[in-house]
Amino acid sequence: MKISANRVVELRKSRSWSQSELARLAGLNLRTVQRIEREGVASTKSKNALADVFGLSSSDLDKTSPTNQYEFKVLEIAFDSNISLELNSPLALELNTQLNKHGQAGWKLAQVIAPESIAGGFSVPSKKLLAIMQRAINK
Repeated sequence: MKISANRVVELRKSRSWSQSELARLAGLNLRTVQRIEREGVASTKSKNALADVFGLSSSDLDKTSPTNQYEFKVLEIAFDSNISLELNSPLALELNTQLNKHGQAGWKLAQVIAPESIAGGFSVPSKKLLAIMQRAINK
């Protein structure tokens, strides 16, 4: 099973133990400890032995993937549906300018929406595009 190799190394070093000392205290083979620290894979028995030595529950050694959190904002960009989105059209250049400006601040384009496409054929044309931007929150 996958465990956090970095956590095992960090715990071992915080106690100033060598891999040999950890192996002896946990009742494991030195090669087993080396493999766990290198590959992050351990049997249930090895994981439980390490957790006992460190005074933790075995789930504290589980490998967890970081959870990304994002913030979002919506840009309103003037849009005339009669103007095409050709590469050099004024609308495409304005859209490109707006997106690049926000991109330099770490924002990424998540989605572009024409409000009429959401409401269907019964909506009043809004003459704007909505650009939904997202940015990772650093914690």
